[in-house]
Amino acid sequence: MSAEQTQILEGIRQKIQSAKVRLKEQENENIRLKTQNEDLQRSVQQKQSIIDELEQKNQKLALVKGIMADSENTQDARVQINRIVREIDKCIALLNR
Repeated sequence: MSAEQTQILEGIRQKIQSAKVRLKEQENENIRLKTQNEDLQRSVQQKQSIIDELEQKNQKLALVKGIMADSENTQDARVQINRIVREIDKCIALLNR
């Protein structure tokens, strides 16, 4: 093998080694990003759960406030109660299927 061929072969080996190192770095980065993505998805689910819980509490509070309020707000209380009754009816219909 000539010196020029040896030099070309050595250059190819160095490029392959460099590509292997970059591949390993990219694989590590990919693993890190997947882990971060999973953590963020769990966080979003927890936050959504908290939001849902707070919305339910808010609806209950509005209902109680409407029931305890004076006659002006009785219409709001009726609307809230009707909404809850419709929701219960939907649940019953689903159970009957």
